[in-house]
Amino acid sequence: MSESRIGVGRCLEDDADAGIWSSKRSAAGTQLAEQLVWEERHLPTRNPLSLHREAVPSTEDFSEKRLLACPCPRARCGWEGPLSALLLHLTTSHRGVARLQGESVVFLASGVHLPGSASWVTVQSCLGHHFVLVLEKEERRQRFLAFVLLLGTSRQAEGFSYRLLLNGHRRRLAWEATPRGVAEGPASISTSTDSLVFDTVMAQTFATNGSLAINVTISSC
Repeated sequence: MSESRIGVGRCLEDDADAGIWSSKRSAAGTQLAEQLVWEERHLPTRNPLSLHREAVPSTEDFSEKRLLACPCPRARCGWEGPLSALLLHLTTSHRGVARLQGESVVFLASGVHLPGSASWVTVQSCLGHHFVLVLEKEERRQRFLAFVLLLGTSRQAEGFSYRLLLNGHRRRLAWEATPRGVAEGPASISTSTDSLVFDTVMAQTFATNGSLAINVTISSC
């Protein structure tokens, strides 16, 4: 079986053609070099201030260095620290925060039927990143909000999508969205449309013995 190849350039069939092509290429190279020398002498000097502006990194580049607040809602946690220390803080300072492995996990929230506002948080590790799964109960509005945060920048979060699924008897509730970077915080999520929202009546419909199981699947875009 012959091997197929794709070539880029000119195929030289004999030595005469090769000599002609080499001569033309040498002349073209000399002309190009003379043109570059002329441009270097006559073009205006570049403003050093423009170089400084280009060297300044974007806001995203600072997100891993600046201090971030704890993403646990309603935890009354005053911790602040860099992004690199957030995972350790969640898993050591908050005993109720579990850590799950895999692209598809079951996020189990117990006691959703109890009165009062509450929140449930779990860390999901997959695809080389860590995600924070949050379920928040707002007693005043009689509703639940579920969403996913990436322990990373907003730009990194754009490379992933998540799917939340509630299963019940002859019922199914699904939600798909893009996670937010943890620097944006849960407060901005709960006031936006980037979360799964359902009322307490629906929560009781899907709950079993006061526990709500949410299937969470993380995918890379």
